[in-house]
Amino acid sequence: MSSLPDYTLRFMQYLDLMLLFGLPLFAWYGPAASTTSGDKHPPLPRWALTQGLLICGVLGLALAGIEIVRSTAGIMGVAVSDLARDDLAWYLFDTPAGRAGLTRAFLLVLLLAVLGWQSQRAERPFPIRRVTLLAGVALVSLAWNGHAASGEGVSGTVRLVAGMAHLLAAGGWIGAIFALLILFVRHGKPAAGEGLHMLWRALHTFSRPGTVFVGVLVVTGIFHYGDLVGWSIAPLFHSRHGNLMLLKLALFAAMLGLAALHRWWLVPRLERDIHTGVPSHSAQHLRLSVTIEATIALLILVSVAVLGTLSPHG
Repeated sequence: MSSLPDYTLRFMQYLDLMLLFGLPLFAWYGPAASTTSGDKHPPLPRWALTQGLLICGVLGLALAGIEIVRSTAGIMGVAVSDLARDDLAWYLFDTPAGRAGLTRAFLLVLLLAVLGWQSQRAERPFPIRRVTLLAGVALVSLAWNGHAASGEGVSGTVRLVAGMAHLLAAGGWIGAIFALLILFVRHGKPAAGEGLHMLWRALHTFSRPGTVFVGVLVVTGIFHYGDLVGWSIAPLFHSRHGNLMLLKLALFAAMLGLAALHRWWLVPRLERDIHTGVPSHSAQHLRLSVTIEATIALLILVSVAVLGTLSPHG
């Protein structure tokens, strides 16, 4: 893949499935209880979460179908309109990427069925664990879309597992960022009272999972790159893949800087404002910072969409 439509398709799949996994994961570990009055409610509105996941699921299914057709046509060297049924069957059942795409489509259909079933039964608890699990497995199937599945033997298996862990950690982080943006829209006004308390709890609760996500991303990222290029830094400076990887690392470092700013300064400042009752602009500063972090995350996904199509040595 090397055309703009292919890069766009890859980017949209990464973003869609990471949100599909990361949003319910955040709702799972997020502060489901504890406003200042003692009332209990989930961090994200159930109806909004359900509708958002339904949209992501339908979009993900459509993107999976488009990817299967375009990939088959690319391998066969024919136009999409000239594809035969046997060509698609061969790709779906006889290639690792095809089987991964078929599995992804099946999981998304199952996830949509679960969401559709629960939307008709509002009195029942939201099936957060099932939804998160299905979305997580669908997300890790994207490992076959890049270099993670290009190895062989034991080292190839380890590389693939590292790629899967990298995807899950990235999905957890990106999903949390967008969940926090939703909470800022709902509770980010200076006079929001209990809403600001919920916002602070969400930010505070995310600090520990966020540290885990970052740790997994760093460890698996280093291992994946080293295994891919033979533990040499030379390709970083002498190939398009390496140059783009340096850009990705710079963006990732910027996200880490913003995360540190949140954890050690802005979030404690918001907590202090809540306890003292003195209005300030801490919530607005946090909202701006999280918005910048989300923008950087999107740029990283753009780089990832391109990196998977480039040779690490060329």
